[in-house]
Amino acid sequence: MRKHLFLGVFLVLLIINPLTEGIYGRNAVLYMASHYALFALGMWMGLSEASRRFWIGRLIAGTGVALLAHVPLIFDVSAYNEVVRVILELGLFCGGFLVGSSFQAGGNVTSYILLGGWMTGDTALSVAFLLGDSAYSFPLSPYPVWQIKDAGIFMFLFMNVVAFFIIMKIFIGFLEKGELKGEGEGI
Repeated sequence: MRKHLFLGVFLVLLIINPLTEGIYGRNAVLYMASHYALFALGMWMGLSEASRRFWIGRLIAGTGVALLAHVPLIFDVSAYNEVVRVILELGLFCGGFLVGSSFQAGGNVTSYILLGGWMTGDTALSVAFLLGDSAYSFPLSPYPVWQIKDAGIFMFLFMNVVAFFIIMKIFIGFLEKGELKGEGEGI
């Protein structure tokens, strides 16, 4: 746990620092990449603290933070204001931690529902970005429309690559279980 904590703190500081914060205010793709990285890092750290206690509440709170972070007004204010951005980024990390800490308690069905929910929400946001939704672009946010569209492309590609590997891992697991059952049956 101590090794994970040190690595986690190091990675959070690598993502959230004055240099990167200045870049996030000017680059929508890197800002969205930091969202993925912080939430995933929080999930990874939360997995080591998995508990069945209050897991549904932690799961709802963690996903709620991720949804709230991408409401147009909050997203736009965080893009302009560095203090709000850091608070939002720390919130995404904590939200990931809450989801990660409740992940194993829910079992496979909960995991599949979370995967589907993430893909649905991420697809909706990436489509809004790809269409250049005015709520996410200049003048309400510092990002020009082309950057928001680039962020939408990045999100769509990233989500599909990650989802592909997750789905393949699940599929291979099902195949391996089937092979083990079929070994002695002459199939």
